[in-house]
Amino acid sequence: MIVFQAIKRFFRKGEFDCDDVANHSSAYLDNELKENKRSAFQAHLSKCGPCQAFVGTLSSTISALSRLPGVNAPSSLKRSLLDRMHRES
Repeated sequence: MIVFQAIKRFFRKGEFDCDDVANHSSAYLDNELKENKRSAFQAHLSKCGPCQAFVGTLSSTISALSRLPGVNAPSSLKRSLLDRMHRES
């Protein structure tokens, strides 16, 4: 599968497809893509309605989640989780 994806990317000459958009949407929304990838992302987005909807929904979801109040876990839960992680590692 990895080899197939590498061959596919080689022949697309840097263009993004729907899988690329799904894989890079968070970085795009966080302005973490390099200019060449950002341009390829935007070029695909400009002509693909489903990807526009996906990125719009992701952006709206992130925005809605950021408005929720923060919640602190009880210290007993934190201890329990840390103990379990140590036992399982």
